[in-house]
Amino acid sequence: MLGCLVALSGCGAAQKPGARSEDTVLALARALSEGKLDVAYALMSPEYKQHVSFEQWQKQLTENPQELTETSSQLTHLQPPTREEAYVRYGDDGELRLRKVEGRWLVDSDVLSFYDQSTPRAALVAFVRAMEAKRYDVVMRLIPNADKEGMTTDGMATAWAGEAREEVERMLTSLHDHRDDPIEIAGDHATMAYGERRRVQFVREDGVWKIEDPQ
Repeated sequence: MLGCLVALSGCGAAQKPGARSEDTVLALARALSEGKLDVAYALMSPEYKQHVSFEQWQKQLTENPQELTETSSQLTHLQPPTREEAYVRYGDDGELRLRKVEGRWLVDSDVLSFYDQSTPRAALVAFVRAMEAKRYDVVMRLIPNADKEGMTTDGMATAWAGEAREEVERMLTSLHDHRDDPIEIAGDHATMAYGERRRVQFVREDGVWKIEDPQ
């Protein structure tokens, strides 16, 4: 991989997406290390750009010069073999992960995992789906242990079907609309800011992601 970096360093191709995923990562590393933030930003996906403007991107990087240097350096040290993955959306909230194995794309998701908690985003989708289906037993699994004291599925059904119903429905609609917003992960904790000054906190417990009471 370092040989690829040397080969790319002498030509403009290092600043363009490549046919291989490694080429794009190395192009990003070079653009960041050279301070060409506009070039680096051009390598980001259209979906990413919808949520993060160039001004936000530039501000984040210029305010964290040490982290930028460390990241651009680390990106050059790819660990072969590169694992190529793809994600496809289906239905309303379904998502499948595929992995390329010996030139063939194979499904790498648990298709029968209806309430996945393997990632913060999966936990968010599971929470919204469980609430809409009134599967309060599933909602209980998605709640951090520290927040479960005194909670029951019956109590949850009563509380969320009463006066709080309209508020809960508005929250679920907002979460559904923002389910693709960026999520910042730091160790066993994650945060998703959405809407106007709203945020969702996640925590990883027992190897799965759980969602704290959304705002």
